[in-house]
Amino acid sequence: MKVLKLAKSVLKWVLLIAITLIVLLLLFAEGFDRYIATEKGARWLYRNIPNQQLDIKHTSSGVRYLKIGDASKTPLLLIHGAPGSLWDWIGIAKQPSIYDQYQLLIVERPGYGATKPRKAEPSIKIQAERIAEVLVEEDISNAVVAGHSYGAPVAVILGAMIPDRIQHIYALAGQYDPNNEIVFSISHFIKYKIFKYLLPRMIWVSNEEKLGHPSAQEAVMHYYPMVKSPVTIVHGDADTLVPYDNSPFLLKHLTNTSASMITLPNHDHPIHMQIPEYLVQLMMGKEPAMPVKE
Repeated sequence: MKVLKLAKSVLKWVLLIAITLIVLLLLFAEGFDRYIATEKGARWLYRNIPNQQLDIKHTSSGVRYLKIGDASKTPLLLIHGAPGSLWDWIGIAKQPSIYDQYQLLIVERPGYGATKPRKAEPSIKIQAERIAEVLVEEDISNAVVAGHSYGAPVAVILGAMIPDRIQHIYALAGQYDPNNEIVFSISHFIKYKIFKYLLPRMIWVSNEEKLGHPSAQEAVMHYYPMVKSPVTIVHGDADTLVPYDNSPFLLKHLTNTSASMITLPNHDHPIHMQIPEYLVQLMMGKEPAMPVKE
């Protein structure tokens, strides 16, 4: 009996400690996200990018983006996934060679960071329309665009919406097939409005997008055959968050442009963070050695 009471007491304390740690983690995530949404926070995040001009700008509708590097270079527009923010592209931005060819335009998608309004926007089409403002208002006509995960379909349909402004698209570990997506059970549990006030905003926004993905993807399917800019698709065949078969699915639907696909053996989802050196070389038009992952 004493052993049973001791076990219950230990279990109670373990649960209390676990709940406390989860709450602290969620508070930290929300606090960090709020800090990065400030100008001071954004500059702190990219403080280790030496010898490059960094400007923080907003489009007329409130999309925030960073400009890093020489304005005379080719613009490279980077679009994060879900959840995501400016921190998605630090690995790319820290590669010195990227600035030999590009000026980086690192955008915060609607719903994230300091982009307004601060609420979920499940529509891929509206996401693309909002992000297109960056290229239109900067009067850019020769951009290279790269999108990761949920940012990848946004990047691709930009090639259909504003083809005269985009010279190449890199679609990284993207979700395109409305019938082939991983949805975790917890997404349905936390969809209720009370969690909007209990969870960090980026997690709530990401979940709202996640549950709306199939219909949002279905709604933009007709754009893929309209893409004219060349597209390079990159996906790891060990992706545990976005099924690998999404990339062959996209390749099949890009019928009116030059499109190619690179399969990364044994690589998981966050390739933009795990192998930034490889992606930089690829986006600079070189032929980097295939990254090996055991």
